[in-house]
Amino acid sequence: MEPLDTGAKAKKTLGNVDYIESSEFSQGMLPTNKDVIQNMLYLLQPKRAGQAQRSKEDAAQLLAELLQKHWLFCNLHTIATKHIKKNILKIYEEFTKLHQTRKQRQNQSFTEKADIFNRRTEQLFDIFCTDTV
Repeated sequence: MEPLDTGAKAKKTLGNVDYIESSEFSQGMLPTNKDVIQNMLYLLQPKRAGQAQRSKEDAAQLLAELLQKHWLFCNLHTIATKHIKKNILKIYEEFTKLHQTRKQRQNQSFTEKADIFNRRTEQLFDIFCTDTV
């Protein structure tokens, strides 16, 4: 992927957790769900996606290929890119849905859902998913 520019980074907050766009994964460490979301934010930024803008599917495909290379670098067997892409889209859609909830609807139930989601984002992005076939 392209190197980070020194300009402002896109930042989205869900509950009390900030998601700041990132163009790469930590070397030698397996990516978390949060890392995946932050990379999607980077890939979908209009100034990086180009004039025509990049679709979520295209960004997820690019990220799936990057993840696969990263896992191979870490000497891990991976699943097919189409399954990785499906998992990326699933977690990003869930993030988007929660992030776009209107302030008027952010009640106790929303806060609980956001907290559960934020706790899950600290887990490793699941490369051995069996629920995606």
